[in-house]
Amino acid sequence: MLEELANFLLNFTNDLGYIGIYIYMTIVGSFIPLPSQIVLIPAGYLASKGDMNFFAIWIAATLGSTTGATINYFLANKLLRGIMKNKKELIIKTEKFFENHAKISLFLSPLTIGAGQYISIPAGLGKTPLTIFWPITFAGNMIFNFLMILIGYAFNPDEANQKAIYVTIALLAFVVITATWYILKEIRK
Repeated sequence: MLEELANFLLNFTNDLGYIGIYIYMTIVGSFIPLPSQIVLIPAGYLASKGDMNFFAIWIAATLGSTTGATINYFLANKLLRGIMKNKKELIIKTEKFFENHAKISLFLSPLTIGAGQYISIPAGLGKTPLTIFWPITFAGNMIFNFLMILIGYAFNPDEANQKAIYVTIALLAFVVITATWYILKEIRK
């Protein structure tokens, strides 16, 4: 049964191609709750076998998830603010939160499985400047997508792919250290 599921996911991902991965990740990046792992991990495995290009998967996935986050941002900024006119206190609190914590919230949220795509809704509601929103959202998505693709890549038992596991661990350690440093720096302010 597990082998059939794995084969289904591999075939599904392979059939999607890079444009399909972009579209799927746009949906994942929006408010529709779909797990990115369904596509990214099989895509990484396909890349390890040479059936797909790792870099192309990574770019398609990151552009897609950032596009989905941008859709959320504009829906919240334009539509939700209008609907919530009578909730001015909540809007003001959201704006104040994102004035102080936009960078760290936007960066760390994509690294949080299951919650990453939703940070763009309060960011849009809080009118986070796009000059902050886009690059930080892109960077957080880029790291998360890289890790998910690399996990799939590491499933191939070739010796070269085992090195990918060490790269994943090193990258994860770098992200944790950088995030911790940033949080401590912000607390000191």
